[in-house]
Amino acid sequence: MNRIAGIVVAVIGLLVAVLSIAKVIPSLTTTGVSMILLGGLVIGLSFIEKPDAEGAERMSTPSTLANIFFSPSEVFSNLRRHPRWLVAAIIMAVLSTVYLNAFMYRLTPERVSNYAIDKTLEMPMLNDQAREQIEKGRANAIEMNKNPVLRTGQAVNSFVGEVFLYAFLGVVFFLFALAMGGKINYWQAFAVAVYAFFPVTVIRQILNLILLFIKDPADIHPILGQRSLVQDNLNFLVTPSEHPVIFVLLGWISILWLYWIILNSMGLKNAGERVSSTVAWAATLTMWVVGLLISALFAMIFPSFFG
Repeated sequence: MNRIAGIVVAVIGLLVAVLSIAKVIPSLTTTGVSMILLGGLVIGLSFIEKPDAEGAERMSTPSTLANIFFSPSEVFSNLRRHPRWLVAAIIMAVLSTVYLNAFMYRLTPERVSNYAIDKTLEMPMLNDQAREQIEKGRANAIEMNKNPVLRTGQAVNSFVGEVFLYAFLGVVFFLFALAMGGKINYWQAFAVAVYAFFPVTVIRQILNLILLFIKDPADIHPILGQRSLVQDNLNFLVTPSEHPVIFVLLGWISILWLYWIILNSMGLKNAGERVSSTVAWAATLTMWVVGLLISALFAMIFPSFFG
C-alpha cells in the first residue's frame, strides 16, 4: 500500500512539474520536484521490513496522538510493534502552515518581503550586479507571498522537507544504536523521530498563534518571528544584531528543546528492541548539538538577518 501511495505522489508531482514548466500553473516546478522526491522516498521505505507486530494490540491513532502528551512511554512502547508517522507529520505541517499564513497576514507580505530583501542586500559578499538583480525581484517577491497557490506550494515543500528530516533522523538513530551495540528497527527509529517532535510542535505553534495576535506586529521580527514567538530560552540576554551567533546558541537552551530531548531519549529507549538509556541520550544529544552548530554556522554566514 505504501508503495502504491509513493507511486501516486510521484506521478502527481511529475504532472505538477510538467504543467508548471508549460506555464499552465507557473512557479510550482520546485513543488512538483519535491513531490517526486517524496514519492521516491515512500517507495524506497516500503522495501524496509517492519517489526513483528504479533501479540501486540495496536493503539489507535487518536489515542497515540493524545497519549504522547500524557503517557509518552506507553505510546513509544506501542510504536515498537506498530510504528507509524503520517498523521502526526501531517498535523505538524498543517499547524506550521496555519501559523506562517497567519504571520504573513498579521505582518503583511510587503513588510516581510521587503525586510528579507533589504537584509539580503546588506550581505557584503554581493557585487553590484547581484544587488541590482535582487532589487529587481522585490515586486515579484511580494506578489509571490500574496499568491495563495504559491503559498500552498511552499507548504508542500515544507512538508516534504520535514519528512526527509525525520527519515534522516531515523537513519542516524538506527545506525547510532547499532554502533553502540543496541538494536532498533528503522521504522521504530523513524516513528520516534516524528512523535518526539509532535508534542513540541503542537505546543509551540499554538502558543505562536496566541502570541501573534496578542503582540503588536511592529514588535515582531519579520524573519526570526516566522520560526517562533515563544520566549522559553535564554537568547533574551543578548541583542541579536550585535551577537547573532551567541543569540542563536542561547536559543537552543530552551524548555521546549529540553522537552524534545527527554521525549526523544525516552522514545529510543522504549521503541527500540534493545536500546539502553545511555545510547538513547547519547544519540539525542548528538543530534541536538549538530542542530545547534548548524544554526550557529547560519548566523555566522548571514548575520544581517538578525538585525
